[in-house]
Amino acid sequence: MDVRLHDSAAEFRAIADEHYRRDPIGHTVELSGLAEAASPAGAVLLTVWADGRLSGVAMRTPPHPLLCGGLSESTVEPAAAALARSHAALPSVRGPEARANAFASAWRRHTGAEPEVTTRERLHRLGELLPPAAVPGEPRPHAPDDVDLLADWTARFFLETFGSVAPPAVHRAFLDGYLRMGVRFVLWTHGGRPVSLAMIRPPVAGVSRIGPVYTPEDQRGHGYGSAVTAAASRTAATMGAVDVVLFTDLANPISNGIYQRIGFRPVSDWLVIGFSTTV
Repeated sequence: MDVRLHDSAAEFRAIADEHYRRDPIGHTVELSGLAEAASPAGAVLLTVWADGRLSGVAMRTPPHPLLCGGLSESTVEPAAAALARSHAALPSVRGPEARANAFASAWRRHTGAEPEVTTRERLHRLGELLPPAAVPGEPRPHAPDDVDLLADWTARFFLETFGSVAPPAVHRAFLDGYLRMGVRFVLWTHGGRPVSLAMIRPPVAGVSRIGPVYTPEDQRGHGYGSAVTAAASRTAATMGAVDVVLFTDLANPISNGIYQRIGFRPVSDWLVIGFSTTV
């Protein structure tokens, strides 16, 4: 097997795009990343070839984990071996459960780093939308003067969900970049003020992904999260989405139940696996 690391995001996109589009729901995260204009410094863009034919792909845009779902069973080992030589400080991997576990095992063999599952996720696809009834309030699209609120609430989401968030200026630049790429937000309002939000990525290969969905702690328990997610799903359809997907944290059974009640159905389970310092 021939493993190649690419410096050019455009070159990698030209090679990997068709591979990922064969399963646009399963590769929704990778396709969203490819849609970005450029990859940040420190990006990992990897392809694996067998007899001159593309057999697997993986990518990472810091600070996020390596996305390993594009690797086939036979390409996990050579990909891990190559990255152990070039990127031994790789902090984590994310992907469908079997593939993430396979990569983590290979990574331990090549680096000695101990893997630890940090997040268990479930990818869902929207079937028939069943908006919740009798939730007070109404949705509206975000407006330019909402950006400070969007930055604050998405930062709270990252801190609450992942335990950390980028410095305010970095997080704001991240949000501004997403807005320039066509990301939209829907706000659920009650009494004229926002009480919940949902972010919608533009469709890629017909698939739009919702998330984060965030309701401030003092506004929870009223159904706002369900209502704003249903409204965001309708907005995604107006943006051209054929399929709408989202991820849930399996450690939060409440959110999993909420999304299934409004029509989201499980597709696959994913893992985020962190790696200790190489020994």
